[in-house]
Amino acid sequence: MEEISIWLRDFITELRKQSDKLSQDERSKISNLDDFFPPCQVLLLWFKDVNLQYLICTHDDNRDDLEIEVEGPIPTYEAIDKLDAILQNPKWNRTLSEKEKKHIYSNTVAFPEILEGVFLNLLNMLRDYLFQKPPANDLVGVKMMLISRDFWWDIRGNITGMDKAKMITEILEQAKQEIARLKTAPSTPPPSVPPIKSCATYFYPPIWVGQLPKRTFQQKARGSFIFPEKALELEYKGRILIITQDGLIAISEENVPKATKMLNEIMATFLLMGLEANAIRELEVGPATIDSTSKTMTSWGTRTQTLRTQLAFHFRPTVDFESRIEISKEDFTSVVQQAKRISDDPEISDFLKFLLEAHTHLRNSEYSQSFIMSWVIVERQMYWLWKKFLKEEQMPRERRDKLTNPVYWTIDFVLEGLNLGGQLPNKEYEELMSLKSKRNDIIHAGESVTLEETEKCFKLATSIVKQRSGLN
Repeated sequence: MEEISIWLRDFITELRKQSDKLSQDERSKISNLDDFFPPCQVLLLWFKDVNLQYLICTHDDNRDDLEIEVEGPIPTYEAIDKLDAILQNPKWNRTLSEKEKKHIYSNTVAFPEILEGVFLNLLNMLRDYLFQKPPANDLVGVKMMLISRDFWWDIRGNITGMDKAKMITEILEQAKQEIARLKTAPSTPPPSVPPIKSCATYFYPPIWVGQLPKRTFQQKARGSFIFPEKALELEYKGRILIITQDGLIAISEENVPKATKMLNEIMATFLLMGLEANAIRELEVGPATIDSTSKTMTSWGTRTQTLRTQLAFHFRPTVDFESRIEISKEDFTSVVQQAKRISDDPEISDFLKFLLEAHTHLRNSEYSQSFIMSWVIVERQMYWLWKKFLKEEQMPRERRDKLTNPVYWTIDFVLEGLNLGGQLPNKEYEELMSLKSKRNDIIHAGESVTLEETEKCFKLATSIVKQRSGLN
């Protein structure tokens, strides 16, 4: 450990000494990921069984400069206890500056919580490195920011086996090259086209647009990365629709409720076409941006943690990756086109929303909620048939208004009228009256409903929506 402490102190001291030879502009371009300037404190974690070291650099004005602490070699089976003990050290309990808070997701987060996130990420890396062959030479892998000037390095091997002079030269040369690049850049860069403000969320249950990648046993065992690409660029009701291979959908509508409604119209149409789809909640729709030129999604944020939004973190697919629903680009495009066509009718658009909600409640074993959502479709369809019947019978407008007033002409009278008018066969009439009685029991008496009764009502609602939308 003493050898590592000496190496780090010599490295930082020499880096500072050599950086003094740079111009002020060049020195300002040294990367924040290589910022070992005062006040600087270093914690190096050395893990015995995986050939891994982890360097964490902080800049705490209330602690001494060049405070270097080396922990290790730590056996991996002691890693959790050791990291927990480090977190309990009161020296991490510092107040973040306003500048530092700008780089984190919450103004109330304390530094120990940020460090905890780094340690959890480290533990995940340890699990992976157990099965990886060590590199031929010691090297710095990933460099990542913590907050503002604080950062960490992932070191494969032992940092003392690395060439200090070469590392310092590379850091300083990078700063010089940045200055040179800025000098040769056009003085008046072309005006940038602002990104398209959008909303986005994931298709759920998980899908894959196109052919699902096939992975070997070794790829599965090593947790090979798969970075989804853009699969489709479509248009929906005058908005751009971008779909990635793993089912992330962005629509160029900045208003979250409007975006949610349109995306749910598409989800419901998938349902009508025989595919599984669950309703999207507004909290599952986050702000997104689409590049104006390439029409690719450049950012997306989540507002809550659900099974749907957690798909954003599945870049490294687990064993259940292969269980995703595979949807061809042609089928996806066809569904979007159908959704656009059928949802132009405001009533059908409402039906799509209710049906998707009914299905989602049904899948969640929320039978009463599902039954009521399905019944809304059924009841509205019966009123629609009743009005259509009265109009076809050339009933005077005054009488039609009286016979369709829901205050006086309830669903009971509508069903009776349709049956007596020959528009509703006896068998269907009896089934509907039975479902209506169950609806009354749920609403007025708080009674429960069975899975079979719920499925029966949902099946009827689905057939109505299919018929009205022309998808039979």
